[in-house]
Amino acid sequence: MTGKGCLKRRLARGLAMAGAALIWASSATSAADWMTLTSTSIRDGERIPVKFGANDPKRACSPKTPDKICPCPGQNVSPELSWNGVPKDAKSLAILMYDIDGRFGAGVSHWVAYNIAPTATGLAEGDGTAGKGFTGGAGTRGNADYVGPCPPEGDGPHHYMITLIALDLAPTLPKGLSREAFMDTAAGHMLASATIGGLFARKY
Repeated sequence: MTGKGCLKRRLARGLAMAGAALIWASSATSAADWMTLTSTSIRDGERIPVKFGANDPKRACSPKTPDKICPCPGQNVSPELSWNGVPKDAKSLAILMYDIDGRFGAGVSHWVAYNIAPTATGLAEGDGTAGKGFTGGAGTRGNADYVGPCPPEGDGPHHYMITLIALDLAPTLPKGLSREAFMDTAAGHMLASATIGGLFARKY
């Protein structure tokens, strides 16, 4: 299934997977402090432009055929992100990008970025390199930088969500945290969250 309505349902499931603490963080934020996340690169609920996809020339076509190579079609450019309404008591921000359909539903972490200054209002297109305003964690492939979408050959569009999280933690977390390790560390310290999502397939 594709379409904006389907994406919203899948994103809701993805947020549930992120844990009750993240959902609580969103619901606990008052309307006056509501945090929003937008992008000039990605239209929420629609297809992600190819340039933001991965550009790995040696990516396997599918986990079922690891020796058959199907290069990813993108340029691995990270999308522009802007936000507003960060809670006044936030001490740092984080960004997570997650493919909720990856690995047959187990999920794939594409980007783990944290220790972002609470005064920041966004990241420019292409600034997904660790050190450009954030500390890089570790995606599913061990990547500290942004890695764009590239589902297996033959799959329908996968659903990707990008979540901004406001924390009351100082921006001193160590580099290399996986998504799971970050969520464990952030539990009980999340003040608010905002999410946008899009779809990506190798062939459009």
